[in-house]
Amino acid sequence: MKNQRETEIKVGITVLFGLIVFIWLLGWTKNFTFSSSNSEVLVKFNNVSGLEIGNNVTVNGVKKGHVSDYYIEGANVIVKLSVDSDVQLKKDADFFLESTDLMGGRKIEIYPGKLDENLDYKDVHQGTYVTDIAGVIALFGDLQDKISIIANETANTLQSLNSFLDDKAFMQEVRNSVINLNRVTVKLEQVLTANQQNINEITENTKEITAGAKVFLQENKNNFEGALNNLNNVVVKSDSLITALNYLTQQTITGENNLGKILYNDSLYNNIVESIQSLKQLTKILNYQLEADGIKVDASIF
Repeated sequence: MKNQRETEIKVGITVLFGLIVFIWLLGWTKNFTFSSSNSEVLVKFNNVSGLEIGNNVTVNGVKKGHVSDYYIEGANVIVKLSVDSDVQLKKDADFFLESTDLMGGRKIEIYPGKLDENLDYKDVHQGTYVTDIAGVIALFGDLQDKISIIANETANTLQSLNSFLDDKAFMQEVRNSVINLNRVTVKLEQVLTANQQNINEITENTKEITAGAKVFLQENKNNFEGALNNLNNVVVKSDSLITALNYLTQQTITGENNLGKILYNDSLYNNIVESIQSLKQLTKILNYQLEADGIKVDASIF
């Protein structure tokens, strides 16, 4: 009975020890920890293909944490990283989702940055997805399809070009165009050769005219400057005259001067009209008396 109990105790200790080793190995492989000293960093990616919880987080290639969780938020995936507290991440830190081997293993690589300001762990930081071998193969597959389309289009273009080249009438027109162009070139060369002397004389005359104009401008530089100054003075005086006329016009319109008072005074205008009418009546009376017996004057003289 005693031996049986000792055996049971030994078996129990062995099983407990094995369980402890198993838990320790599981925590080591899956990065489980009972310590809360790690820092939590949130990084968003547009793709996390192949990433799993527990994958390593490395800083400059050194293992310093693991992926604790990830979830979808809109068009992005938010990855929660558990990073050792002794890692000092700066504001310009970069995060990359990279491959660890050809079998599709993934990890998060962190470049801690060089700025003096520390990383804000409350913000969600942008990460970069680095295409793995499978992605490269898929990219080459897409390129293969596009290359096939380009090859088909090229073949169609060459076929159309061959049809043009096989058209004898079209090729004859092309030959005639080349021959005509060659003839025009020969004639142009002949014209230039025959008029070489005239072209040289025109060139020399142009040079002489240019030199003369240059000398004329240099000799009359002061006159031109004086003329420009006089023109500037005339423009300034004209501007002053226009300003004065505008001021006079404004005063006339508002009735601030005599001309404005005459033109825009209604009572004065009515008096002038009445005076003209009275003068008109007096003129009629004088004309009538002159045509009759003369002007009759009835006046008392003191």
